[in-house]
Amino acid sequence: MRLAALILGAAATLLAQAAIKPGHDRVPPYREPSPYMSRTDVQAALAGLDPALVASRTGGSIEFARGKAPGVVRRRMRGPQYAITHTRTLEYMIVTKGTATLVTGGTLIPPTIDSDPYPNSNPNATIRSEVGVNGGVARTIGPGDVIVNLPGTPHWLSDITDSIEYFEISVANVDPAPGIERADVLK
Repeated sequence: MRLAALILGAAATLLAQAAIKPGHDRVPPYREPSPYMSRTDVQAALAGLDPALVASRTGGSIEFARGKAPGVVRRRMRGPQYAITHTRTLEYMIVTKGTATLVTGGTLIPPTIDSDPYPNSNPNATIRSEVGVNGGVARTIGPGDVIVNLPGTPHWLSDITDSIEYFEISVANVDPAPGIERADVLK
């Protein structure tokens, strides 16, 4: 008897819920479609980069969805590369083509080169070294690999096999790791 009452009560609740109109008439405002670049568009834009820039220490890049989304696609060639750290920027790298040795962690080897005039009001400065990274862990990276460079973490493509392409997303104004401030990095 008690079980039957529980079953009838549950059934009545389910029927009452089904009769209620779900949701409401309010919806979020219209938004533009999500940014998109086809593989063909990305490869065509990369092919249009100045070869001298691609072969430089910084490599070449194309902006993805300019003004709408934080991201670039980079192409770098075998040769000397800067070792860098971003004092307040979180950086994601998603490798799409090629292989390289990536060193992360450790410390930049002096002398460092400030990418912006110093002193500077930009809290998201990038500090570079032409020499490399002391310590850290070296890994071979390739297509499908994802790397997250935390603020203040040195990273360096110490060796590139022919060329490498990767999608890079930077998130600025992230609190740095304790002890990593611009002035401390420049000492």
